[in-house]
Amino acid sequence: MDAKPIKLTRLIPMLPVKSMPVSVEFYQKVLGFSVEERNDEWGWAMLCLGDCRLMVDQSLNAFPEAPRQSIIYLYPEDIDKYPHKSDKAVWKSRI
Repeated sequence: MDAKPIKLTRLIPMLPVKSMPVSVEFYQKVLGFSVEERNDEWGWAMLCLGDCRLMVDQSLNAFPEAPRQSIIYLYPEDIDKYPHKSDKAVWKSRI
């Protein structure tokens, strides 16, 4: 199953955090990020530094006893080149 590489235009990780406001303050004051979008009701923020984007989300910690999870958003140049829904079961069993 050799697939042709897909060209991504962006990749944005979403990290689970205990406190979105504290995390935003850290990324701003220590690393120099700025807030692109923020929703305090959700406990979510999109941070940017130049062309880099990072999301922090405290709702991913809604179940602290569960394993920590992260989400990565992939932004392909041409979404039609991604595997179709029928292929999801195959990929899910491999990852």
